[in-house]
Amino acid sequence: MAEILKPNERLVCVGHTALRAPDGSFLPSVPMYIKVGEGQIDAGTGFSSGEKDILEDISGLMAAKFKQYVDGVEGLPA
Repeated sequence: MAEILKPNERLVCVGHTALRAPDGSFLPSVPMYIKVGEGQIDAGTGFSSGEKDILEDISGLMAAKFKQYVDGVEGLPA
């Protein structure tokens, strides 16, 4: 379904899916999108609340993993 987005809307990729051909083999994956309106986007960051939560979770995990790396390598400043 084709749809024209309003200036205050954007599409956010939420995943991929792959269909199967009649013989059972996988077809190429296809991205899945949701439409996000202006009221759902934080003006300061440009992210929706769901994107912001995910980024904060991933940032915390990566910071902890990097600290683990720094603590385990000699010669790096702690």
